[in-house]
Amino acid sequence: MIRENKASELEVSVENLSLFDAFYVQKYLDDLEIAKKAFGVVNESTNLFENISKLKKSLILNRSNFKSIKYNRKTVGFIQIHYETPSQVKIGIVIGEKNYWGKNIGRIALKKIISMLFRSNKNVEVILLDTASYNVAARKCFENVGFKVYKEENGKVYMRFLREDYKEE
Repeated sequence: MIRENKASELEVSVENLSLFDAFYVQKYLDDLEIAKKAFGVVNESTNLFENISKLKKSLILNRSNFKSIKYNRKTVGFIQIHYETPSQVKIGIVIGEKNYWGKNIGRIALKKIISMLFRSNKNVEVILLDTASYNVAARKCFENVGFKVYKEENGKVYMRFLREDYKEE
């Protein structure tokens, strides 16, 4: 039997970011294609490089705000978590290993982090994220998980997932 080239729930984990994982994340951010997708921009700019620098510093200073995404125990991406308010969390997700794009890893990792956030903190009512308008694959992934668009402007799509839409599996 030929297996479809998609990840399964058991192959993907979301874990605390180790110092070792932080070096992978920095490597991903050094790749401009990945960085532009992560920050939702089309062109290189001073602002992009400033954002990359801030994120790299945050990785070291606030490692607890990050989770590593593992596929068969190999680090392939990360999720950043930022509490905007006690009830509102903003996340960002990056699959940094290009060989693993399109393999369902992001969708599985998102489902796991949504569950983790809603289960661990009863105050969280909404999870926010955004992506570049041109990043159709990311948008499709987010919508597949249950995120809904609430605003589109300046080349970005803003999405949210409400606790009331969350169904434990």
